[in-house]
Amino acid sequence: MSTKKSYYFITRRDFIKGAGVMGAGLAASPLLSACGAGGGASSGPVKIGILLPYSDIYAVLGESITAGIEMYLDEVKNEAGGRKIELIKENTEMTPPIAQQKATKLVEQDKVDFVAGVVSSGVLMGTRDYFHDNKKLLICANAGANAISRGAKTPYIWRASFSNWQPNWPLGTWAYENVAKEAFISVPDYGAGHNMADAFANSFEAAGGTVLGKQLTPFPQMGDPAPFIGDIQNAEPPMVFCFYSGGAAVTFVKAYGEFGLSGNIPLVCAGFTVEEDVLPAQGDAALGVHSGLHWALQLDNAENKKFTAAYKDKTTKDANVFALQGYDTGRVIVEMLNSVQGDTSDVDKMVEAMGGISFDSPRGPFKMDAKSQNPEQHIYVRQVQDVGGELHNVVLEDLGAFADPSDNSLG
Repeated sequence: MSTKKSYYFITRRDFIKGAGVMGAGLAASPLLSACGAGGGASSGPVKIGILLPYSDIYAVLGESITAGIEMYLDEVKNEAGGRKIELIKENTEMTPPIAQQKATKLVEQDKVDFVAGVVSSGVLMGTRDYFHDNKKLLICANAGANAISRGAKTPYIWRASFSNWQPNWPLGTWAYENVAKEAFISVPDYGAGHNMADAFANSFEAAGGTVLGKQLTPFPQMGDPAPFIGDIQNAEPPMVFCFYSGGAAVTFVKAYGEFGLSGNIPLVCAGFTVEEDVLPAQGDAALGVHSGLHWALQLDNAENKKFTAAYKDKTTKDANVFALQGYDTGRVIVEMLNSVQGDTSDVDKMVEAMGGISFDSPRGPFKMDAKSQNPEQHIYVRQVQDVGGELHNVVLEDLGAFADPSDNSLG
């Protein structure tokens, strides 16, 4: 287990590409802070910047999160704290320097009161200093980079989603007790992949398990999956743990099936790998896969039944975890604005209000943990099953509530 702190998950090429833009933005930070950049008015509409990918491999994630946010805001007639709510959307693509430009535009040109969104860990960590130095609140709707709840924590970034540690650390112990004592790990070579692999391996090995090998695949595009699946096949492990999302999840799981591994070598994964957004494209190759996540379409509670039905009615599609996180992000926004009575002029009061938010979510009990600035939430073991002729994740077990440990002691 490594305790080395990792603050930025961007490539050297991206860093060089974005250095000029980031440098200009950061150089302006003291002036922006002194001038109260980004508005801060307490009348008129609350302007919220939305930073999400609407193109490339994570476009469906951005669209799902947006639909979820808008759905909750529609439920409260787009009003909170006595003020109307206005969303200003920007496409981050998958590139930290582009996200930096869009964040700067939202804050300095559009004068938003705060920002929500962000899908990838690279984008989150690449914009972290901008939000911190300018004392601008960011409510993250997905990116799970562990560091943002640990060494790179800032008062101005809170998550309504998860940390990369959360779905995977409880799963490691469960997999050792229920699937196999040895595992081969396959993840993409970027921050989220490393975080999720480390969390699973930490608890799996602590329980007595052995990691036979770890495979790092190219990101964001895996390319031809055959060499990677071939390496797994040659290793003949009794179990594989993996994390992929979006298009990469489809590529990996389909290849896993085409090589004859599905049903022969049990696949255990972070739930994003077989989430509802990718299951139709994965087909029968996903059948029987076990995963850990903080939500499932089939989760049996009143809030989830209401949410999934409303989402299907709004979009004609089944909900997925990204839509759920968007929906809860919308609620967190409304709860915070109601708490400060619509006054967005004092960022410290908004930050203080974030720590007191709790409610019954479609994912189960949701409580903002003030220490990690990330939800304390239940983690569920799910299995892909045929439900009425369609593939869905069925909850097998509730592993209990977990908050991020706020340090690297557990992966």
